[in-house]
Amino acid sequence: MDGQPDLGAPVSLAALCAAHPLWAADVERLAPWREVHLGPETGPWAGTWLRAHGAAGQVAAPVFVIGECDSSLDAAWALAETGALPLFASVVAVTQRQGRGQMRRAWSSPPGNLYAALAWPTHQGDLGAMAPVLVGACLAEGLAALGYPTLVKWPNDLLLHEAKVAGILLEERAGRTLAGIGINVVAAPDLAALRRDHAVPATTLAANCAPPGLITLWAGLVQSVQTCYRQCVTASGSGKHSPLVVRRLAWLGREVLVRENETDAFRAWIVGLAEDGGLRLRRADDAHGMELTLHSGSISLL
Repeated sequence: MDGQPDLGAPVSLAALCAAHPLWAADVERLAPWREVHLGPETGPWAGTWLRAHGAAGQVAAPVFVIGECDSSLDAAWALAETGALPLFASVVAVTQRQGRGQMRRAWSSPPGNLYAALAWPTHQGDLGAMAPVLVGACLAEGLAALGYPTLVKWPNDLLLHEAKVAGILLEERAGRTLAGIGINVVAAPDLAALRRDHAVPATTLAANCAPPGLITLWAGLVQSVQTCYRQCVTASGSGKHSPLVVRRLAWLGREVLVRENETDAFRAWIVGLAEDGGLRLRRADDAHGMELTLHSGSISLL
């Protein structure tokens, strides 16, 4: 159908095995898999997907797997429209033709990395405003527990040893929120492929230690994310950030270059997070040490 994103051909277990060894590792480990059929009533979204099932406790929240597609976010929105994507359920694509990051930038999507869209709770007020940082902190906490000491580069990137290993893009439609999450598991863009004003180089999880199968990795992260989310919601009820959000903030107390737009930049120290997820800064050129809160823009380490 014209104007509709393409989900590509249905995926099979054989196709998963052929896509990358990290997919093949999970085909047997997470058996049995279940086919999910979307009927003609869903129009261009009709087709066969796979759902990771496995033994009890291996895959707690539903994980739907599709092959090559335009983007996992597009696929997740399609599934959400059918009512088949509850909170913390996710869609994982083997590869994407039109993966997208912040500012609609293209996201390189070779097989072997993770391209997921996660159904995230929708909130109003401060808790809703800080959703990108909250998603990142919860993911970083889960990755750290698996041996990847990851931090959140405000507002929506994850750093591993001062290099970008993942990015987050939140989208809202009709009262629902999805978090698009790309993780460089085995491949990352080289310096020549990064945009001219990139803040940090890119890296992979595999550069730190060998990752498990992709769905094994993702299912473990989602389980950690749910636990962290509940802790953060409880903390927000007392008017405070959960300590895990603050401890996962990159460059806390360090001097950074802040760009609010393409032309204006200033130096500042990162002080912490505001209740609405803004970045608390103290300008280097302010003799009085007054704080300000950044709600949009970019930072890079000096």
